[in-house]
This record gives sequence, structure tokens and C-alpha cells, in this order.
Amino acid sequence: MKKQVQTKNCQNCKNDFVIEPDDFGFYEKIKVPPPTFCPECRNQRRHSWRNDTSLYSRTCDLCKKSVVTIYSKESSVTVYCNKCWWGDGWDPLKYAQDYDFSRPFFEQFKELSLKVPHLALVNDDGIASMNCEYTQDFSFAKNCYMVFIGWKVENVMYSYYTSAGKDMVDCLDIKSKNDFLYECMRCATSYRLKYSQQSKNCIDSQFLFNCMNCTDCFMCTMLVGKKYFFKNKQYSKEEYEKILESYKLDTFSGVKRAQKEYDEFILKYPKRYVYVFNSKGCIGDAISYSKNSQFCFNVKKSENCKWVDNSDSPKDSYDMSTGGELSECYEDITCDHSSRNLFGIFSWKSQDMEYTQHCHSSKSLFGCVGLRNKKYCIFNKQYSKEQYEILVEKIRKQMAELPYKDANGIVYKYGEFYPAELSYFGYNETIASERFPLRKNEAISRNLNWQDKVQKTTGKETLRPENIPDSINEVGESILDEVLACIDCTRNYKIVPNEFIFYKKMSVPIPRRCFYCRHDARLKRRNPFKLWHRKCMCDKRGHANHEGKCEIEFETTYAPERPEIVYCEKCYQAEVY
Repeated sequence: MKKQVQTKNCQNCKNDFVIEPDDFGFYEKIKVPPPTFCPECRNQRRHSWRNDTSLYSRTCDLCKKSVVTIYSKESSVTVYCNKCWWGDGWDPLKYAQDYDFSRPFFEQFKELSLKVPHLALVNDDGIASMNCEYTQDFSFAKNCYMVFIGWKVENVMYSYYTSAGKDMVDCLDIKSKNDFLYECMRCATSYRLKYSQQSKNCIDSQFLFNCMNCTDCFMCTMLVGKKYFFKNKQYSKEEYEKILESYKLDTFSGVKRAQKEYDEFILKYPKRYVYVFNSKGCIGDAISYSKNSQFCFNVKKSENCKWVDNSDSPKDSYDMSTGGELSECYEDITCDHSSRNLFGIFSWKSQDMEYTQHCHSSKSLFGCVGLRNKKYCIFNKQYSKEQYEILVEKIRKQMAELPYKDANGIVYKYGEFYPAELSYFGYNETIASERFPLRKNEAISRNLNWQDKVQKTTGKETLRPENIPDSINEVGESILDEVLACIDCTRNYKIVPNEFIFYKKMSVPIPRRCFYCRHDARLKRRNPFKLWHRKCMCDKRGHANHEGKCEIEFETTYAPERPEIVYCEKCYQAEVY
């Protein structure tokens, strides 16, 4: 018999949340107790263990060479460069320890995780990817720099969550094959596209929002199959080229002017309430080719999932962050190509795993760190199959009877993700700080870590922003020898050779902001991974689905106080050009 809907009170935020009958079915299937945190607090807790973009210089603890890493010196984590970590010069089993039934699980696990070496950057073994040193969560790539979460890409720089494309700079959430994109978000199969969002199959265009199959279009929205359009109006080829030339998009001032006009222009046109395509029974945003997936964001080929984001081909999984090819997984961070992987952090190509971090190509592990091609291990200690199964059951029971309690009195029994206060990262280094911002005093009051020594250089600039030539056509190779200063945060940054070549080829002016401020600006342009209940704002006559004001209600990523005009799918389609 199916359990009835239950209302629970979140241990963390003290707000009520609902567990549906299908949720209970999932928890029973994977044999875990129902959560005690609400979905939002689970998301925040999970992401407090994920640092993607804060990089540091350290020394590899094995070969002693300098290495770029996501772990600051204050983290106390043992760090190996990727060559050493993937090599055969160390044995993770030598860190094995017996389980102590007189102490809470999470307390012991933290001790183990600090002893076992961690990958400096969580990338592949260096064979699948080439020349991609400054990248994190990366595989099957070539010639990439400052790219975070990516695979099957080439010649990409300063981007986040990209796949299957090449020659892209300053992009976010890019899927499918793209070539020569600059400052684009959620665009697909496009070529020579700049400053655009939610557009597909577009060529030689700029400042587009939700356009498809367009060529030579500038500052447009809601267009399909158009050419030589400016602000949604048709022009001749000659007229269009004159308009485009008048904006001088090779200059910083010209782009600034166009960006302001574009932002004002697209506010006049309705927005689709969510972007869900070729999908059935789905709730969320940026969902494609999926079915029966709820509260999911930026997912593709998702089936029977809930509270999943940034994932490709997840199935029968809950509470997943950034992964692909998953089935029956729960409360994971990037546990790609895995089945029944529970409470994992960067554990790939694995099966029947619980509470593992950085364990790969393994099966039947519990509470392990850094293992590869292993079976039946607990706390990095090898057991027989029979010993393993008996001991795991005893540990699960002990976790319920002797739970970990954090500094705020929150109880962590079996079935909870790792406590945020035990994270290796300062809260301000993590994705949690982007999605759930906290000030330093707020984080510390919740007993969360804080990183005061974020690696950042200032005051070393040799060329002030106001002295950079306005047009890329006036900038010579000497820019490569200069140190620049961000106009927002004053952080110093440099232009690297491949970046300069790209700007020249695409007629893009030298950026006046550092990567971090550019990335932050893109995140602010992207709707949050959160839903609000609203009603369609359309009151136009002539729409087949309503007379007078449309009464359709929906869940949308546009908060009620935002200025955009938000339409249901039918009203939106009736307005597309």
C-alpha cells in the first residue's frame, strides 16, 4: 500500500515540506529513510561541498611540484597533482582504518578524508584531455583554459558547464555542437553567435533572446527562421549592415550601448514561463527530451527524477547535482556513469556505493575515499563479500543509534548527506554561496567555514581600464604583456594569446572585467533554479486558448516581483514571429 502524503518539518530551516507517495516509493526502493531536510536545504547543504571556480596555487604533496587546485592551504586536505593522483605511485588502501562503533560515522569519515590524497582538480587522467590545466570537473577536452564543468570541448575559455563545442569564450550552460560563441547562455547548434540567450541554430547574429534558425539578426527576440532583422523588424541586406556597423560592436562603448538597448528591448516582449521541450510530465526549467521529472533544472534525457540540476541522462534519481548517465542515485555531486550511488562526491563509473568521495570504477564501497577498481571496502579497508555486507548493516544501525550532531544541534543519522560544517571549503568558495548567498557573519553563525584568503591579486596593473583602446582593431599584441584591473572588483587579470586571437577573429573588444565578475554577471542573467506559482499575464484578443485575460496557472522561474511579461506556452507561441 502506498504511503499517504506527509508534511515534515525541516531540521535546518524549520519550515514544513511535503513528502509525496512516489517519494516514499523511491526511498523504499533504494532503502534509505525519508529526508529530514527540505529540498532547498538539501540543495544548499550538498552545494556547500562543491567548489568549482575558486583556484589556488599549492605544492603537490607527492612530487612537490607547483599545482593549481580547488583546495586552499587552509583546507587541511592532502593534495596530489593529477598526474600523481592517477598514477601508481601511491596506494589508497594504506590509509585503511577500522570502524569505531563508539564514535559517530561522520566524525570518523572526516578524519579519513583528510588523510587520503585528493585530486588537485577533479579531472580525467590527463590522457582523455590535452592542454587543459586550468579546468575543473573536466574530461575529453583539448586546449581549454579557465573552464569549469565541461566535456567534449575544444578551444574553450572562461566558461561554465559546456559540452560538445569548440571556440567559445565567456559562455554558460552550452549544450550540443556550437562553434565560435561569445557571451552566450543556453544556446545550441549555433555558429558565430554573440551576446545571446536561449537561442538555437542561429548564425552570424548578436543580442538574440529565444530565437531559432535565424541568420544575420541583431537585437531580436521570439524570431523563427528570419534573416536581416533588427529589433524584430525586417530590413534589406544593405540596410541591416549599415545598422550593424553604426553600433560599432568592435568597441567596448558600442557593446555597452547595445547591451543597454537590448535589455530594455526584450523587456517589452513576453517570456515563455519555462523552457521545457519535447518532454512529458516535467516541472522545472531548461528541460529537454525528458519525462516524469519534477523540480529539475538544466537537464536533458531525464526520466523519473526529482530535484536534479545540470545533468544529462539521469534516471530514477533524486537530489543530484551536475552529473550524467545515472540510475537510482541519491544525494550526489557528479557521480557520472553510476548506478545506486548514494551520498557520493565525484565518484564515477561505480555501482552500489554509499558515502564515497573520489572513488572510481568500483563496486560495493561504504565510507571510502580515493579508491579505484575496488570492491567490498569500508573506510578503505578490504573485506570479503560476506564480511562487508554484515559490517555495512551494523554501521547503518549504529549511525541511527549514535548520530553525529553539528554545532547547531542538527542530527545526522544514516540517510543524510555530509554535514555542511565538515566541508573542506569556505562557504564563500562554493556553489552554495551563489545560489544561497550568506554574509560572513551569517555563515559563521551557522558554523559554516569561511575563506578569508581567496586568491586574488590587486594593485599590480600596468594598464588601467580607461587606457585600453576602445576598439579591438586598435589593440596590438603588446596587450599580452600587460596586467589589467577589473572595473568592478579591481582584481588583476591578463589576456592570454588564444583569447586575444579569438577576440580579433570575432571582433570582440578587450573585456574590462575579470572572469569572476563576468561569470557573476552571467549567473545574474540566468533565472534561478527555483519556481514560483503564477498566472499567465496575457490579456490580448485573438488567442485561441482564451477570451479576455488568460487564466492558465503555472510554475515559473520568474519571481512575481520581476519586471518581465510572463506568458503560458500557448499564449507565447501565438506571439512568436
